Amino acid sequence: MSLKNKTLFLPLLFTCFSCVEHLILIQIHPDKQTYIKFESIGDSLDIFDNDFKHPSESKNWNSYYRQINNSDNNWSHITEGSFLDSENFFIDPGNSRLVYQYEKKVIPSFLGEDYEFHLTFSGTKIKTEFPNLYEAIISKNLDSLKWLPEALTVLMKKSLYDIDNELISPEKTLWNKRLVNHLRNSFAKMSNENTLSIIQNDRIKFLKELLKPFNINDTLTLKLAESMVAHEKVLRSKIDLQDDTFIVKLLMPGQIVSANATNMIDDTLIWNFGIDSLLDDNYILSARSTHYTLERLEIILILIGVMLFLLVSYGIKRQRL
Repeated sequence: MSLKNKTLFLPLLFTCFSCVEHLILIQIHPDKQTYIKFESIGDSLDIFDNDFKHPSESKNWNSYYRQINNSDNNWSHITEGSFLDSENFFIDPGNSRLVYQYEKKVIPSFLGEDYEFHLTFSGTKIKTEFPNLYEAIISKNLDSLKWLPEALTVLMKKSLYDIDNELISPEKTLWNKRLVNHLRNSFAKMSNENTLSIIQNDRIKFLKELLKPFNINDTLTLKLAESMVAHEKVLRSKIDLQDDTFIVKLLMPGQIVSANATNMIDDTLIWNFGIDSLLDDNYILSARSTHYTLERLEIILILIGVMLFLLVSYGIKRQRL
């Protein structure tokens, strides 16, 4: 497919979303094995697009799809498995999808074992890198002219640093700064949807016109356009989840000592959050529990009994004296 046909999808980011609910059930067993079940429920298009990617199917994971109701278009994607690993990246950190990492620690204590749980969702950095886009997501203001110029400038900047600097200039740092400033000023002049349409229909032609003052050759223009496609894909994957919700339920051995959960029902910790929690830094779910082992309790009770017996015996002897 030619780059001309790879349309700039950024102006359309907010036009094609529907809500998907992601349920994650985690159960840590006293034998240190962890069972996890992922279930994503929503419209078939969103489910099969895998906007939220489940762990890859392997010997540890079973994955399947099912239609929830034959009379509608709702589907669910279920992935479940068990493992003994204390640390697990469910999604490769180099992947453009949302990265989440599981970590479990089992620490021996005097009365048994302490369990520490962490589930980290990598922040998208949208608030830091695309502040105007962040405001658009939070406020639900869909006017692309308010955030698109900034987004295009950032994407261009990222793309420039992907390209071999020798193709740009020996004075690469100064050149890049001048080029980025020119792009920022040019994008800031966008005032109507016609400009967006020109970019979307033929980005190569648009870039050539934009970079004319710098005598940029066609090779650099093509590389810049190709790199933009990759960065747009990453940005798209980050905000495709804007209407999705996450519910994480955790069961741990023993008594819960501390947690940052949204709620707790009986012995189940519950976190409920959405994309607003992932727009900047990492979002970390954490909990700690203490599991008392029967053998150690029995030993302690026996020791207490022996000490009481000795104290009582000593007291009786003193009375007789």
